[in-house]
Amino acid sequence: MRLKHAHIRPNQPVQIRFDGRSLEALPGETIAAALAASDIVSVRQARSGAPRGPFCGMGVCFDCLVTVNGRPSQRACLTKVEAGMDIRSMPEASPVPPEPAALPEEIACDVLVVGAGPAGLAAARSLALAGADVVVADERLQAGGQYFKPLASSQAAEIATLDRQFRDGAVLRQSALLAGVKILTETTVWAAFAPHEVAALVAGRSTLFRPKRLVLATGAYEQSWPVPGWTLPGVMTVGGLQTLARSYRVAPGKRIVIAGNGPLCLQTAMELIEGGANVVAVLEAAPRPGLARWRDLVAAAAAEPGLLAEGLALTARLGGRLQWNRRITRLLGHDRVCQVEAEGLSIEADIVALGYGFAASSELARSLGCRHRFVARGNGSMETLTDEEGRTSLPEVFAIGDGARFGGAQAALAQGLVAASAIARDLGRVLAEPKAARRTLARSRRFQTALWRLFDTGPRDLAEIDDAAIVCRCEEVTAGDLRALIAQGHDSPAALKRACRVGMGRCQGRYCAALVSRLIGREVGEFGLFAPRPPAKPVPIRALSVEQPEWTGHKDFVPPDMARPRETEPLPTEIVDTLVIGGGVAGSCLAYWLAREGVETLVVERDDINLQASGANAGSLHVQLLSFDFGLDATPAGNRAADTLPLGPASIALWQEIQRDTGEDLEVKVCGGLMLAETPRDVAFLKGKIALEKSRGIEAELISANELRALEPAIGEAAIAAEWCPAEGKINPLRGTYAVVARATAMGARFRRGSNVQAIERDGTGYRVTTSRGEIRCKRIVNCAGPWAAEIAGKMGISLPVRGAPLQMIVTEPTAPTLSRLVAHAARHLTLKQMGSGAFMIGGGWTAGLDEREKLSRALRSSVEGNLWVASRAVPALAHLHAIRIWAGMNVNIDRAPVLGEVPGLPGFYNCVSSNGYTLAPILSRLTAEMLCGRSTSLPVEPYSINRFT
Repeated sequence: MRLKHAHIRPNQPVQIRFDGRSLEALPGETIAAALAASDIVSVRQARSGAPRGPFCGMGVCFDCLVTVNGRPSQRACLTKVEAGMDIRSMPEASPVPPEPAALPEEIACDVLVVGAGPAGLAAARSLALAGADVVVADERLQAGGQYFKPLASSQAAEIATLDRQFRDGAVLRQSALLAGVKILTETTVWAAFAPHEVAALVAGRSTLFRPKRLVLATGAYEQSWPVPGWTLPGVMTVGGLQTLARSYRVAPGKRIVIAGNGPLCLQTAMELIEGGANVVAVLEAAPRPGLARWRDLVAAAAAEPGLLAEGLALTARLGGRLQWNRRITRLLGHDRVCQVEAEGLSIEADIVALGYGFAASSELARSLGCRHRFVARGNGSMETLTDEEGRTSLPEVFAIGDGARFGGAQAALAQGLVAASAIARDLGRVLAEPKAARRTLARSRRFQTALWRLFDTGPRDLAEIDDAAIVCRCEEVTAGDLRALIAQGHDSPAALKRACRVGMGRCQGRYCAALVSRLIGREVGEFGLFAPRPPAKPVPIRALSVEQPEWTGHKDFVPPDMARPRETEPLPTEIVDTLVIGGGVAGSCLAYWLAREGVETLVVERDDINLQASGANAGSLHVQLLSFDFGLDATPAGNRAADTLPLGPASIALWQEIQRDTGEDLEVKVCGGLMLAETPRDVAFLKGKIALEKSRGIEAELISANELRALEPAIGEAAIAAEWCPAEGKINPLRGTYAVVARATAMGARFRRGSNVQAIERDGTGYRVTTSRGEIRCKRIVNCAGPWAAEIAGKMGISLPVRGAPLQMIVTEPTAPTLSRLVAHAARHLTLKQMGSGAFMIGGGWTAGLDEREKLSRALRSSVEGNLWVASRAVPALAHLHAIRIWAGMNVNIDRAPVLGEVPGLPGFYNCVSSNGYTLAPILSRLTAEMLCGRSTSLPVEPYSINRFT
């Protein structure tokens, strides 16, 4: 499977092992290349058991994860072969203990460039020549990016004997180094918390860059139109196939089909053929350009005559292999692709490369809050808005190259020079005005415009996507799954994400986000994709676990309006019996109970159902007090958490009842909870807490270290004792609220989204409520607005001491069953559980930040590090895993007890607000429904009256 070249010689091979089989490999090549050279393209199994293999070839898709020398979740496409390496397709039962994490290294520099492709290297070289201190960070083994694709160190050759693309890349890399640029390869930039706070892993070590200017030259990745079978091993992107061919001199199959759109398909096919590979067909989706396209041919020739000539020569050399106007409809195979079906065509193949356009890698720019626009070309892409010099809406941040706007390598090189001039000016340094670069940029853009008109396929009809086609590769969600959920009312990306986990996998929605948004059937705007969340790439927990100072209370505030409603059209005046304000878990559960009672109910929500506090919840069902609910570390005076103790067990029982009634698996499980103690002070704290809990009817006991590890062997040695509370549990919050809403709707409750409550007035014996979508008249109002409850109450002159506090959560990649119970800590902020998916959910109240422009709560680096340190100290096995998603939601802060009941002097105006909403929503809403129906409540509600604040 090795390609031939007259001037390239492979290095002396070494031996490695894959699943016990001895293989020959070349030191310096990637594991993916070594396996492909041995005709192995299936390297792991998806959660369903389906085989998977390398797809993107650039570390984006995470389909090539393997265990290397006992270390799980290593990307085969980015991990370098070493002699004696032991590679496994499945994680081992006892992975190698990770090295202890070191404190993050801080690196200050004038300019940090993320991405060592043409744009990044050109900008870095110019700035270094002007005297700036420049660092370039790139994830690949060698600098050069997707375009230059340097020859791997597994091959030996004189650069002068290679093609122009290799030579130009080598010259650019070497000149950047000679200018003084520090190039860091094998470096993953996993988050940009601010322009001057960029987090990365450099050679496995946590590193924090503090640049004066940040340049995002992150490039693009290929898109593929989803068809049945596109996740089979042997199916990869055209760029992934080209990387194997150019950099590693490997052809991964004996019968290769390349299918897609654009000149990259033609170039890759010819490179393979010249190396001796058997390319049986190149299926181009665009029609063959005819005489009607003469204007585009003339425009392309005028702009870049040499490039156009090369393209025409490629088409001629491919001859009958090149078939125009052919789109793949299905790929067949079992353990590996074996057949391609296209329109009117069937071809046997063991490798299929797909490439239907490009999407900008704009994740870091989006996470920083730079302005973006959605471009519908191909599957769709979010492109960063910049001025002519590459400056984004954040003055310290520049975005250049294909990561901002796809334009090809020549445009990227020119953009790098133009941006460097502007950055040098910012830094007080001198660079000559890049007049030639501006001309090149204009010429390249004219050429790209003409080129893509020649290769125009017209808009793809989303109805063409087969229901059986997987759209989300990570979570194996099909187009049929998505269409069914959209028909049920899950018609926003966030709602779909919560309903079926689409976009929640390791690739962070790169391959599915745009299609998901378009399938919904609405115009996609700047915020139309999944919310940008760190990490940009999965990050090993062991590298980020750093002890951080903990705090004794949230920095709470009255939160701003964070809604981005999708439905805003006016509605006629409506008259209803009971109006519930707030479509989170509390409001949804109240609608459920009222519908069961036959009470006419309308729920209004100013954004979408189950967002903010409810949608960002970690799913713990608490019974015992948390560490900050009791003792010296409790919240300030007035803490009423102990008054909530009778509510937890009753509410969990109601969750179980709701699960039975809905007929859905909400993953409600009463598994018990542990609170760990590490010191004698912790033990004394737990003894006092247990005594209080027992006095309120909660079953709890102190257990020894031996008893603790008999219950949970995964608990770390630092724990010397624990509180055991058998009544605690967990739920999947992604399913719980939606199941309640569906059941309430089926029983007659109604939900109205995008309805911001603007005013509330008394109207005789009832109320007149003005919303952003029209007027509602009702007999009664229930304020279920969570963190915004004070705002709603204030519209009636009620002072309600409810505030908001952004809190963060972390979820890991799935792993084998490790932990059965909830885990908390007596002296630290921690909640920890393993979900049904196998992923760990890590929380505990670590504070987050707030981006008011993007209306998003944002994770903070110090909170991430501290939370992971506490979690991996409690369960050391976490250190082997990667964090794949970090997000923040708005918590509810009161005095740790709910506010329930009718407001004195305002008949018909009720509050139903809690700071432990997900656990307590069923019981609090049930008690509220009992009050609304004029019945005695099933539990005392006096302790939760608003009167306690007067």
